[in-house]
Amino acid sequence: MLVVLAVQLLCLSAFAFSPDSLDHNKWLSAAIAFSLLFGLILSLGFFGTWNQFRDDVSLWTFLNTNPVESAVAIAAAGEVLAILLVRLG
Repeated sequence: MLVVLAVQLLCLSAFAFSPDSLDHNKWLSAAIAFSLLFGLILSLGFFGTWNQFRDDVSLWTFLNTNPVESAVAIAAAGEVLAILLVRLG
């Protein structure tokens, strides 16, 4: 899980400093695609776990008690926004 988060942060920082590089660098595009895929899988599992306990624990409390999982979910959302920005821009 930490590896996925590290790759997500690396891809997002590369995008932040050079948004045009996603169109020209196939390795960066592949890295962001795989990190997004694994991030979405982990995020779905994370929210599925919360869904089992949502009657007992609020989402905010669940996010605060699982910081790595919530960071992966936030980074996956950031990657989706980055991809949408590249495609729309």
